[in-house]
Amino acid sequence: MLFPDQIIDRTDLRAVSKNGPCWVDTASFMTGARINFKTLRIEASIGDGFIIQRISTGDAYKVHLKPGIFPADQAELENRIRSQRAQGQPVTAEDIDRVEKMGDELSMKLLSTPPEELLDIEQLADFKFQFADMFGNRGDIINKNMPR
Repeated sequence: MLFPDQIIDRTDLRAVSKNGPCWVDTASFMTGARINFKTLRIEASIGDGFIIQRISTGDAYKVHLKPGIFPADQAELENRIRSQRAQGQPVTAEDIDRVEKMGDELSMKLLSTPPEELLDIEQLADFKFQFADMFGNRGDIINKNMPR
């Protein structure tokens, strides 16, 4: 949408994403945006999606999962695990295995479903990208060293 009938120029893109590994990695991989180039902003309020902007034109789009795509039971389990870990409590191997299986199943669904069935895309008028060096803790490794 940002490069109709043109080759996509990843050096002409920037993105805003939350610090979830799925989202920030996807936004960075697709656009080439990087914090060290000041073309990637981490913003927790973005939620399940990202904003992508063509630098040269200022055109921007907000991309989000359609309601119901991210399973509620997966979100609940992820939140419970994060809460337990934040309180220094252990997480069972069963819960870790279950949440990882849910993530794998969601990945397969996302990779095998047409984008128009997964995503809501909204053009943003007058979007102003403001780089900030906001960083957060990695959520993808929180259970890395938990006993199994």
